[in-house]
Amino acid sequence: MNKSYNYKDFRIEILYEDSDIAILNKPSGLLTHKKNEFDESPSLQDSLKNQFTIDDGEKFKEGIVHRLDKDTSGIIIITKNLSSKNKFREMFKERNIKKNYLAFAYGVLNQNNIEINRNITRNKIQRTKFYISDNLGKNAITKVSNIKTFHGSISLLDCEIITGRTHQIRVHLLSLGLPIIGDKDYSFNKEQKFRLNNMTDNLRNLVSLFPRQALHSHKIEFNHPILEKHIIITCDLPNDMKDLNNNLQ
Repeated sequence: MNKSYNYKDFRIEILYEDSDIAILNKPSGLLTHKKNEFDESPSLQDSLKNQFTIDDGEKFKEGIVHRLDKDTSGIIIITKNLSSKNKFREMFKERNIKKNYLAFAYGVLNQNNIEINRNITRNKIQRTKFYISDNLGKNAITKVSNIKTFHGSISLLDCEIITGRTHQIRVHLLSLGLPIIGDKDYSFNKEQKFRLNNMTDNLRNLVSLFPRQALHSHKIEFNHPILEKHIIITCDLPNDMKDLNNNLQ
């Protein structure tokens, strides 16, 4: 049984812990860290201070070495000191951490596996959104595998991110014509509705009204830079995505 702790309205699971790091299961709806010092929103970073001893001198980002979007759930690494933070930053930069996500998407992948290698850049007008570009922005690579197809129109996908760009999986899947269910920022509204035509009304409503992007960080794998052991952590789907999966079966 994994340990967990409560923070405001959230329950946060501790999937792994040693003296240098902790690996947590971030619930959806929780920011990884505050946007700025005036941000009053609940954040995973804010939850750490009553649970762990962390000292890396980085105000508002203490313990945070990578991030998940607010509405994306699942695995996130927390570092407890500056030396482990620096080592993990380097590992992320060198792409020495394998990260896999599960996503429910509209549409069907036309092959079992595909690698998307397309730059991602910030939208100049809507600064919180990103898009694919041939020559602007940063290189981004995602490997996508089809796990299961439901009703000929919805896919459960495994997405391995080789690079870690903001909104990477969401933008890359949209570029394949496979927007994530519940994603309000990256969608094809009319086309998505059309893809649900062969479902019952109840199921169509359940999919259309899913309240957040159905994206979950479910597996992480790396060589621990301090303890020198190989670590693989997996994290089950949260209840909302489990219910979606069960209803789609």
